[in-house]
Amino acid sequence: MKKQQRNISSLTAKQYYTIGEVAEMIGVSIELLRKWERDFPRAIKPMRTKGDTRLYSRRDIEKIEMIYRLRHNEGKTIAGVRSTLSQKQTEEEIKQEVISRLSSLRQELQGIVEQLNQL
Repeated sequence: MKKQQRNISSLTAKQYYTIGEVAEMIGVSIELLRKWERDFPRAIKPMRTKGDTRLYSRRDIEKIEMIYRLRHNEGKTIAGVRSTLSQKQTEEEIKQEVISRLSSLRQELQGIVEQLNQL
């Protein structure tokens, strides 16, 4: 029987969630989450306690939701999901680089404005 899936936006203010909580949120089994950790080690990296309990962050859960959507809603294969995830990673890296460049440009422009105001 398929479990009821909850939206990540309905999460409480907790910082980390156990594998059981995440499985219930996403609507999959704990075993499937463990498999996805093996299949997508770069995307899903839960923290582990000294007792080896997995603790998932909101970012981990967002990636798990993306994997779920790609596998179950869009019907992508494991390889297809890997490809999509690597493209998303590249897009994120590009976005961060653009933000960094814009920040530097903004500081430079603020310096010019200050110099002009002193004239």
